Amino acid sequence: MLKSPDLLVVLEISGCDEKRIEAFELYQKAFNAKNMYDNIMPDESGQIHIMMEINGYKFGIFPGEGHNLRGNVSCQFEFETEGELRKAYDVLSQEAQEHSIGTDFWCKLIAMVTDKFGVFWCLCVPN
Repeated sequence: MLKSPDLLVVLEISGCDEKRIEAFELYQKAFNAKNMYDNIMPDESGQIHIMMEINGYKFGIFPGEGHNLRGNVSCQFEFETEGELRKAYDVLSQEAQEHSIGTDFWCKLIAMVTDKFGVFWCLCVPN
């Protein structure tokens, strides 16, 4: 049973899709990483996203250019319910440097918050 919230570590890899595939192959070798899906998921721009599991932990290898994520690593929590997400969002967005909430092609609800300490959080309820 999923414990909510579930943590997803996001690794932003800039450049072409081949760089993200190369990164996944490296993590497969280094950590015995497993692809969580049979295929690689492109976004609206056609860039690939790779979801992998390492020792029970979820990692996403996502494009690093043209996205709203910050730096090379960001924290993403996946919630089971919109209520859980909104509670976390309400707390994190107080005195936040910037924040937004809405929907995306891969989730029912998504919120992005750079909190008052400069930490970037992506909160979502997956489809």
